[in-house]
Amino acid sequence: MIKFKNLVVAAMTVCSFASSVMAGPFTKKSELGGFDGFVERMGAGVRELGRGNTGTADIETMPAAYWNPALLGFRKNLGFSLNFEKRDLDRVGGSLGIEGKVGKRMGVGFAVLYRGDADFKVIDNDDQTLGSAEPFFSMFYLGFAYRATRQNSFGFSLSMSYDNLDIAQYYDGVEDAFRSPVTINLSWFRQWNNKWSSSVVIRNLSFSRNLSAKWTKNPSKDNSLASTEGVRPKVLQIGLGYRSKIMGKPVYAWMEALDYQVADTLLAFDPQLHVWTGRVGFECEVIPNGTVRAGMDDLDWMFGMGYKFDIHIGRKKFPIEVDYAFLYETRAGIWTPFTIGLRGYIP
Repeated sequence: MIKFKNLVVAAMTVCSFASSVMAGPFTKKSELGGFDGFVERMGAGVRELGRGNTGTADIETMPAAYWNPALLGFRKNLGFSLNFEKRDLDRVGGSLGIEGKVGKRMGVGFAVLYRGDADFKVIDNDDQTLGSAEPFFSMFYLGFAYRATRQNSFGFSLSMSYDNLDIAQYYDGVEDAFRSPVTINLSWFRQWNNKWSSSVVIRNLSFSRNLSAKWTKNPSKDNSLASTEGVRPKVLQIGLGYRSKIMGKPVYAWMEALDYQVADTLLAFDPQLHVWTGRVGFECEVIPNGTVRAGMDDLDWMFGMGYKFDIHIGRKKFPIEVDYAFLYETRAGIWTPFTIGLRGYIP
């Protein structure tokens, strides 16, 4: 009974806190990045997507190089994750991650995120359709971690993006491929006990002035078109995880609060220069190795499920997990029924 009360209190706390941060200034969401915003809006793991896109405070999250590099300090085996999703408007996405331990206290991981449009109509000034393009955006992460104690780990990752608008074939002199400078992500993870865990991740810092991830994009090869600026806002992401049991079934609750600073300054204390949002998720192992999930990212609803099993090759056993997620984007009224992921470990 005490365990059940603890879970209820934790769930109520998570929900109330997430609701408060979700009430932030939605009108500035467009400032969080256009094509670059795919990373934040589409997530990087089907398992995590099914429970509200939460993952920074879970020691089993993959790919850790994206979610929280500090998690790499707790890796014991070579792990991999592969995710794919198909959304409306012919939009596709996916991610690939590989990670493992280095020595007794260190870990390293690599991740790549992909977002793209399969059939984007290119229209000229006379509203005539010239053809179709397949623009895409990709983000690369290389993460490192050091486990300072049995409970604490610190990590960082280097990230870089590459995007291609795929329109140069229709316009002479147009440059449609761009690469961002290298940015830095810092993180901390603590497993307080067998119930509670917490995380702090600071994303999108750079080596430039004010530590802002900002660069210039020149859309024409002959400088005939005006240059634009690529900006990736600084992000403070705080996560909390809680584990318990109800009627003998493992139950988990996750919460994340995010603060996006949409200003080219080191620190901005004006609330008009910040966007606050939140994520909350729950999951329960309803049958042995079978889990159901539910969550909310901002005002978008997610549901998911996963199943773990082993593949035996000779005398070796390879743990595998297959995950599925279902997403409903409230404001756009878009359903995403096809999202699937695969993850596992190599002993």
